Amino acid sequence: MLDATPDCIKMISACGRLLMMNKAGCLALGVAEDSGFGMPWIPLLPEDVHQSGLAALGRAANGENARFHGKSESAEGTKYWDNLLTPVMDSSGGVQFILCVSRDVTEKTILEWELEGAINREKLLSKEMRHRVKNLFSVVSGLIVIAEKEAAAEDAPEDATCILREKLEALSRATDAAFVDNKSMADTDTGLIGVQSLVNSVLRPYGSRCAVVGGDALLRSVMMTTLTLFLHELATNSVKYGALGSDSGQVTVRCAAENASLDLTWLEVGGPKISTSPKSEGFGSEMIDRIVRSAGGTINRTWHSEGLVVDLCLPSAIQLQHLNS
Repeated sequence: MLDATPDCIKMISACGRLLMMNKAGCLALGVAEDSGFGMPWIPLLPEDVHQSGLAALGRAANGENARFHGKSESAEGTKYWDNLLTPVMDSSGGVQFILCVSRDVTEKTILEWELEGAINREKLLSKEMRHRVKNLFSVVSGLIVIAEKEAAAEDAPEDATCILREKLEALSRATDAAFVDNKSMADTDTGLIGVQSLVNSVLRPYGSRCAVVGGDALLRSVMMTTLTLFLHELATNSVKYGALGSDSGQVTVRCAAENASLDLTWLEVGGPKISTSPKSEGFGSEMIDRIVRSAGGTINRTWHSEGLVVDLCLPSAIQLQHLNS
């Protein structure tokens, strides 16, 4: 009867030695049915569940019911188990042995992880949406100020609205580029764009306040979204806190490509003086960091007194066919 059940059923001594185990248990833990048993039980489990297993075993040896979530490794893969330990008492009230029933909860465990992942993704998307909406008002407010100053510099205040409209249209195009569905291009790698062309497209709303220098190269389509979001986030933060929010502020983007690697440096000058680096990063910066890491890249920020410097490295961003520098 014990061998007929898919549950793993074990008799364990109070000191943790395996006294008996049914067929399902032997298969799960890789123990021969004719082994005679007597070996310690905990070392048969994966190392990362030893601590919780020992804690449950200790409670059961003291006469308490105990439970822990465990797993087993076999040629068939990893299985997850709900382990229930029940002490069996003798006539004197001592623990004669411990009955352990382990039930396969692999499917339930995976479903719970998938549900948790889906919930976390929904929370992240909701947080990102709030972040983007909040940033939108800051960016538009900054663009209005920039448009008014450009129109005043040209002694044509009535042109401010036209300048602002052009900047908003450029911002819209850059946002579209960030969220373009390029899966088909990613498969064939035929959708290519010059790095400087993309950088200029994203920063066009800020006019002459931004300059792009260095060599040019063909950017692989799968990296276009990563680079666009990176630049868009930096420009947004610069309008809110940095050089692009100041009358005399300037941003320079330096591009360098070597083999398949893209190194890009964002330099701000002329903005508010920076006395110290921020104690924590905002949601937008954390999100960009995750996107860059998922693309295999690195990002480093340095807060100099004269402005922020950000170094981005994307090791596999460049198509090996280069444009002229």
